[in-house]
Amino acid sequence: MNATLTVRLDGEVAGALEREARRTRRTKGQIVRDALKEHLHGARPNALEALSTYAGTMRGPADLSTNRKHLAGLGRRRRA
Repeated sequence: MNATLTVRLDGEVAGALEREARRTRRTKGQIVRDALKEHLHGARPNALEALSTYAGTMRGPADLSTNRKHLAGLGRRRRA
């Protein structure tokens, strides 16, 4: 079953939707449907996916265990 929904958009949002439709060569309706589906079905990235863009951007050893300084005190009990 198809349903029709009428939504009033302010000028800024309407303009952004128009630009996105031209940029992606999709209809405004398809953009809105996809955005609603994504929002309603919780298609948000988890923490790992969100941070994956930054993976590998830092310098240093890939594994901190290669640096003896980071292993100091390993296995010892902490003092209270």
